[in-house]
Amino acid sequence: MLKYLGYLIQLILSPGRGWDDIALSKLTPKSVASEGFYPLLGVASCSVFVQYFYDTDLTLPVMIESAVIAFVSYFISYFIASFMFAVFGRQLIKGEPDEKRYNLFILFNLSILALISIIGNCLPMTLSLVEFLPVFVLLVMWMGHRYLNVMQGKEAHFTLFCGLAILLPPFLLEYLFKLLLPGN
Repeated sequence: MLKYLGYLIQLILSPGRGWDDIALSKLTPKSVASEGFYPLLGVASCSVFVQYFYDTDLTLPVMIESAVIAFVSYFISYFIASFMFAVFGRQLIKGEPDEKRYNLFILFNLSILALISIIGNCLPMTLSLVEFLPVFVLLVMWMGHRYLNVMQGKEAHFTLFCGLAILLPPFLLEYLFKLLLPGN
């Protein structure tokens, strides 16, 4: 978990160097998911309960629904993004796509989104800066184009594809679940 957090912080502070270090590491998607991503999703889900300290109008059932929605949205988003990379990502990558690399890429970018969610849940007011932090994730994705061996000249297409495959699903799923579930 500490190694995972170290790579995550490095991606936030210096995305290019972070992807270079991840490329040199012996990380596997399975170990990153089980030792880092899933526990982080648990923390992100539990951070919903912090909102009770500054918004006493929230009820326990609403907070539990929101926590479950947060976890499930990110969990399902990983599989949606993985599917989209397997099917559509091939056109942007030189040579044969490396499944291990693109799964690590997805996990780390979704982890940064989960961290942003934790920050948003812990703040007592809505800050515009926090609302726009997912745009920073696009920068981290763009800096990962060398890590995934994206074709030269296709970096912009790759970043747009990543935005659709990785950034959009958690927000879209959360919106759909809140529409379908009563009380939210």
